[in-house]
Amino acid sequence: MNLSKVLIYGMGLMGGSLALAIQKKFPDTEITAVVRSEKSKNTILKKNLSNQVFLQSEFISPDWNHYDLVVFSTPVASILKIIPTLPKSGNTIFIDLGSTKETIVSAVESHYANTTHHYISTHPMCGSEQVGADAAVPDLYVDKLCILTSPKLASNTSLDFVRLFWEKIGSWTMEMDSKSHDETLAYLSHLPHVISTLLVNVAGSNPTTKKEIMGTSKPITGGGFRDMSRIAGSNPDMWISIFKENQVFLKKSIDDLVKQLLEFRDLFGSNGSFDEDKIRKIWELAHVNKEEIRKTK
Repeated sequence: MNLSKVLIYGMGLMGGSLALAIQKKFPDTEITAVVRSEKSKNTILKKNLSNQVFLQSEFISPDWNHYDLVVFSTPVASILKIIPTLPKSGNTIFIDLGSTKETIVSAVESHYANTTHHYISTHPMCGSEQVGADAAVPDLYVDKLCILTSPKLASNTSLDFVRLFWEKIGSWTMEMDSKSHDETLAYLSHLPHVISTLLVNVAGSNPTTKKEIMGTSKPITGGGFRDMSRIAGSNPDMWISIFKENQVFLKKSIDDLVKQLLEFRDLFGSNGSFDEDKIRKIWELAHVNKEEIRKTK
């Protein structure tokens, strides 16, 4: 595949890690980065993540067709502002790493209207509680899922190119329409971040728990809390953007969770009764669902 020039617009953890992966898999590719701050620019130059770096303020009238592949690795709200400026001719392939798809796909379809184009929306299912280009690692995408979403009139050759690109990077791919993507990810990605963050806040706001925590220099958490709190409070700017874009499906997932929490709470009777059978059935169902969702069986 021809990949001589790549532009990565936004080079934090995801964009920086992709740059390292490209350097490893496509060593002759020239990478250009666009970032918001001088701090990010200096980090990228220090880590040799790209051949050249521009600030967004310097990248005013880009020649998009100068690149074989353009990757948008910024919050969805930023991507939505760029899409109307993209050229309607040329061979450049455009992808994004956005965590929601309906608004992006709608913007792409509105922009290109009845014109065949080369924009494929992608979602690599990976990340870290770390942020910024400093946290970039070359194997972030290896053995991870990358979901591909094709807007209407996206060329088949572009889809094939993007699929092959991600597979060469080390990911495995599947296609999903934008609505199914956003609804599914509300439950499997976005809701878990809400639960993790609120769990930490609930624990931290309990006076007795707080007193015991502050009274020791070592953590008194068990493995369950460590596992569930790992992603709490990570990258608020990114997650606020995701929540805003996917608020309908996220709210539905929260409603479903609240319903099950209330039902579970009601298994503890006011007179000290305890519905052991129903709790056992909930745990058994969770074991089945976990194996199905995580493909562990």
